[in-house]
Amino acid sequence: MINVHQRRWRWGAIALVAFFFTLLSPWISVAQVALPGISQTPVVPTPPGVTRLGELEITDVRFDGSSLFTIAAPTVRDRAHPGNVIPVEVRAELIQSNLRRVLHSALDRRRRSPELVNIGVARLNNVLVISARIGQAERTTRLLTVTEADSDYHQLPPDTLAQQWRDILQEQMNRAIQERTYAALVAQAKQAVLTFFTVAGASLILWIVQRFLIRQRQHLQQQLDTTPPETPEPEWVLSLLPHLQHQFFLKQRIQLISLVRYLLLWGQVALWLLGLAAILRLFPMTRWLSSQVYGLPILWMVVWFGTGLLNQFADLAFDRLRVFWEQNNLLRFADTQRRTLRVSTTVEVMRSCKTAVIYLTRLVVILGSLGMPVSSILAVGGFLALAISLGSQNLIKDIINGLLIVWEDQYGIGDVVEIEPYSGMVENLNLRITQLRNAEGKLITIPNSTITKVANLTRTWSRVNLELWVDVETNPDRLLSLLNDLSIRFYEEPEWQLKMLEQPEILGIDQITASGLLVRIWIKTQAGQQWAVGREFRRRVLNLMAAEGIAVGRLHQQLHWARDRNGKDENTHPSPLES
Repeated sequence: MINVHQRRWRWGAIALVAFFFTLLSPWISVAQVALPGISQTPVVPTPPGVTRLGELEITDVRFDGSSLFTIAAPTVRDRAHPGNVIPVEVRAELIQSNLRRVLHSALDRRRRSPELVNIGVARLNNVLVISARIGQAERTTRLLTVTEADSDYHQLPPDTLAQQWRDILQEQMNRAIQERTYAALVAQAKQAVLTFFTVAGASLILWIVQRFLIRQRQHLQQQLDTTPPETPEPEWVLSLLPHLQHQFFLKQRIQLISLVRYLLLWGQVALWLLGLAAILRLFPMTRWLSSQVYGLPILWMVVWFGTGLLNQFADLAFDRLRVFWEQNNLLRFADTQRRTLRVSTTVEVMRSCKTAVIYLTRLVVILGSLGMPVSSILAVGGFLALAISLGSQNLIKDIINGLLIVWEDQYGIGDVVEIEPYSGMVENLNLRITQLRNAEGKLITIPNSTITKVANLTRTWSRVNLELWVDVETNPDRLLSLLNDLSIRFYEEPEWQLKMLEQPEILGIDQITASGLLVRIWIKTQAGQQWAVGREFRRRVLNLMAAEGIAVGRLHQQLHWARDRNGKDENTHPSPLES
């Protein structure tokens, strides 16, 4: 039953959780409070790919999927009203459009072969301009202007910087034209086919290894399902890992195989992504898509794989912790016989909390990669958690009561309990619910907040309370002597002695009624063994009573005949009810 001390713990934990969520709320910091008399310039976030460095903003100029160089422009505070200043991302887009236009003109289909492009530097109106001439054309196409902002950022004179950019553009343009010739495209297609079959072959090998691991895991799972806990483990296991035969239990081996298969599965996904990116990078027309494959998809895959791998390693670590905990009794449990149940229950609860934290971290990182600030995600999560906690107080009560059940060791997984009005073996226990499997095989789910009284039938030790009714005419001394001899013989058998803590105790005669004599017998057993011991002892008692001619207790009735005043019976024939 939940006492006053437990209620204080419950409400104290609720207050602590509420206080924790409150700390995550987006309070206005002191530095963000507007002071009177001081003008505040709003901080506008920069577009993707743009970096703000004080009074300058920089970005890269990209062409054919490659970054050529970095340009700079004065900082634009309000991009909705930039005034006479061209934002740096707009300037980069104009330069990239000019480069694509020049390349398209050089590759005009009306010509039999691509025209060469000559890129030069000229000074017009005291401004350095980089332009391009296609073949023998008289006019040139302006590509970009080297500005003072570019010179300030690179810390180079404008003439030197213009010459460097001219060399980069000339090399990149020649390469772009060469890669778009017919012979180059055929070579790229051959290389793409070779890459595809290489990736497909490696993926097939990984798939075969995964199928082998799946079959091995199924074999181990069958052994785990069919092997009793008392029998030794089978000697054979995955042949690729013979050194682990004597180090892990069956469950840990299954988990290890799942971990290896997890690595192979994600290796297969990474192989296809990298192969796709490599094929896209071969063709200049699709090279820009390869950077998209290398970008967020690779990041998400790494995050998903990393958190999943961390979860798998954490499961293995928890299994090793459970074994080490059971073998060394780290917390010095008072009831040593309950060590396994209590440790298993505690580890399972820790495992569920661990999984929630890891998956929350995964969600925060993925949302952060989409541009959402982590602090805002945590703040919104804190407000949502607080709102949910206020709207569903029963859920919080479930969690707090679940913590109390685990900490106080009221019961654990594997215990047989009675939680009114249900009874059964605890099959699952977490911070929210308790699941019981009753004698009919029904799985009963009980919220932890509704549990107020628990009767644990397998805590530390158990007892058989045997009530034996015998005929009232039975010789009590002889009966008790026979039962005592039977209990001694029963306790001396090694098979049953292991299941009992002491010899069965014949308490004596508790009641004398018309139904007979009530003899009470107590048998103190190991936890959970009271049913098997009780059934066997009752069988032997029945055999003893049959052999010694002792009758089971039954109701006795007497019929007194009425007599008349002359002393004669009124009925000359006895009643059939007479006994």
